[in-house]
Amino acid sequence: MATDHGMTLSKHYRSWLRGSLGAAAIAIAYFASAAHAEDAASLTIATWGGAYGQSQQAAYFQPFTETTGTKITMVTYDGTFDAIKAKLGEDPSPYDVVDLSSGSLDRLCRDGLLEAVDATGLGTDPSGGNAADDFLAGGLPSCGVASMAWSMAFIVDRQAFPKAVPTKIADLLDLQRFPGKRALPNGPRYTLELALLADGIAPDQVYAELATPAGADRAFAALDKIKAEIVWWNKAAEPIALLASKKAAIAAGYSGRIFRALAGSRERMDLLWDGQIYDLDIWAVPKSAPNKDAAKRFIAFAAAPERLAAQARLIAYGPMRKSAIPLVGKHPEIGVEMMRFLPTAPENFKNALKFDETWWNEHGGELTKRFETWRTLAATAQGAAPEPKPAQRQ
Repeated sequence: MATDHGMTLSKHYRSWLRGSLGAAAIAIAYFASAAHAEDAASLTIATWGGAYGQSQQAAYFQPFTETTGTKITMVTYDGTFDAIKAKLGEDPSPYDVVDLSSGSLDRLCRDGLLEAVDATGLGTDPSGGNAADDFLAGGLPSCGVASMAWSMAFIVDRQAFPKAVPTKIADLLDLQRFPGKRALPNGPRYTLELALLADGIAPDQVYAELATPAGADRAFAALDKIKAEIVWWNKAAEPIALLASKKAAIAAGYSGRIFRALAGSRERMDLLWDGQIYDLDIWAVPKSAPNKDAAKRFIAFAAAPERLAAQARLIAYGPMRKSAIPLVGKHPEIGVEMMRFLPTAPENFKNALKFDETWWNEHGGELTKRFETWRTLAATAQGAAPEPKPAQRQ
């Protein structure tokens, strides 16, 4: 995962958060019945820092403390599997709750380091419906509860296309109608998926296709069509910078960064959601957590639709409960309607692919070697050496 979470909120914004969100009504029937006197006096939660951690502080941690008296200590980590596994293997774990990527959660769950989650403890949606039915697909894995989706989508410089602007992912491969540089992540992950999506493979078939020799050939053949026009990036800030400096006309980038670029100025840039690749932030409880019951009550609290909406209106990630999405509304500081920036908004989510980190961990070795060879040969043919570092969400 990434440090796209890593920006900071303004002083004015933090003041608004303390006042508005701290005073928000959070009468959740399930939680109220569960907040017993034996609740832990404190919880330790491992998550990201920066604006992402601050949005959690405002939307979840502070209201939970105000409601229950349970103090929350937020510990930041870099989101990687290696950074968290050793900690969760301790007994007791230093953390009561952890914020994990899908891939890390899958591996830790298989290793028996996480508690199972009972969806019946998550309350109901605003209409009284079952919470499990309210979550988008993949939002309730066996060992966690998803909160937000972030994604890789495309940002387009309209000024680079005076005749017609790209509107679908297939346009990525059409240099005749849409000439110009394409900024893509410097590695096989995301890049090969985007190539297959652009070449017409349906999202639910991408990984099955990529697992076959013919499918891998198809992905590289798609990239061959545009190899002379690819600019590789390694850091999350680079796609926006490449477009701003007119060194690229289309760029794949992370949705949080794209929001920050487009919210302030919309004159030049369009956001293209078709073929987005999304991943999740997921709450989980370590098996050896010292305060399991209180940790589960916190997750039930944080999974309420209004709590998810409260975070989404601050950070432009997509809530994983359907009923939370229409509650998001406007960004509280800049007044921008957030719906168009949410990966899980219905119009944006139509042709989305769930990134499968577990698949890459199991199948990615040969594809990574092939990609590095292909990229080197492509760069040599253009008379330039590629940057060897893989793209990072930072």
